[in-house]
Amino acid sequence: MTMTSPHVTDRVIRDADSHIVEPPGWFENYASSHVLENTSKGILGSDLPLFKKLVERGAQRVAGEHADVTEAMKQDLYGHRERMTQWTAFGAYDSTERVESLDIVGISSQLVFPGVNLGRVRTKDLDVRYGAAEALNRGMVDFCGADDRLLGVGFLPFDDPTTTLESAKRDIERGIKAFMIPTDAINGRSPAHVDYHPIWALLEEAGVPITLHIGSGKQFTAVYMETGEKRELNNPISNVESTKPHDLPVLHHSIERWLTAMIYFGVLEKFPKLMIGIIELGSNWVPATLMNLDIGSSALGRFDVTLQNLSMKPSEFFRRQVRVAPLHMEDSGWVLKNVGPEILMFNTDYPHPEGGRDPFGAFQRSLDAAGATSEELDRFYSRNFEELMGL
Repeated sequence: MTMTSPHVTDRVIRDADSHIVEPPGWFENYASSHVLENTSKGILGSDLPLFKKLVERGAQRVAGEHADVTEAMKQDLYGHRERMTQWTAFGAYDSTERVESLDIVGISSQLVFPGVNLGRVRTKDLDVRYGAAEALNRGMVDFCGADDRLLGVGFLPFDDPTTTLESAKRDIERGIKAFMIPTDAINGRSPAHVDYHPIWALLEEAGVPITLHIGSGKQFTAVYMETGEKRELNNPISNVESTKPHDLPVLHHSIERWLTAMIYFGVLEKFPKLMIGIIELGSNWVPATLMNLDIGSSALGRFDVTLQNLSMKPSEFFRRQVRVAPLHMEDSGWVLKNVGPEILMFNTDYPHPEGGRDPFGAFQRSLDAAGATSEELDRFYSRNFEELMGL
């Protein structure tokens, strides 16, 4: 039986996580020849017959073929099997379809992250790295220009603080609404390094938040996969993102280190309106992190002048400035009751399959089981997102 996609009319819905699934050739429309010659195409350069078939089928459907499939997808936006293939999903890379998808389910705002072309910025050549990020961000602005509800997220490298500041200014002027940034310490600098302060000041003044997304930091590193036994995926393109089952329990580790530096070294104290969104990195870890931040400060911070000078408990900076998008398979109701109403945000991860076949139902069932109040539901579905984005 076909499941009709939800259309919510009794509350405002804001989606904190979605993606564009760029087809081959998309990035080439924005990048210089120098960038293209010095970056890897990754999966987009694949000769795998299955991948080529998916891309061709998606292009045919967008061009008007397979109208019956398109209509079926609109009736079951999240659950239809075509969503699982990404490149054939409704609104995967066609902005007109993406706008219609918001109408179908009743979403008032949606953060849109880049997809597979993020791999282009992973190069040691800084000119190429910053050039690839600029090309990617130009494409995101174009895609999201179709409707004010689409809020484009750009990638911001942090290798050279001066160039990063210039890039952020340029991309904000272009229309980028949030930045995904790396979380690892780069070139010997802590995330709290004073060289980054002008960047935080710019983002705070512009009302543009930082987002830490899956892939922002190191996950289950390759050496931990070296067991001496050969392992293969059943389907070579079953997951073109970086996530593996082994990643899930440790996704948040680099995020916790980043947040600890930003809070303990007073960056969130100095920039009280700098907002941070943690996306597709789960939320089960947040209750323990809030407690550990305070324990570290109270039990071991008596000789640390910076910690002594903080005006609030570390967990209170988190509650004030950090918003988190839980995974649909988590017990979000339990997390909400253990962290308070001001942190969690609804999200779909559309059209990536990790968002599940029924994100609305999965979240609502968990929240209902926890007895979430009307106030808590309003915050989860819209208000926490609005605070993140300054809406």
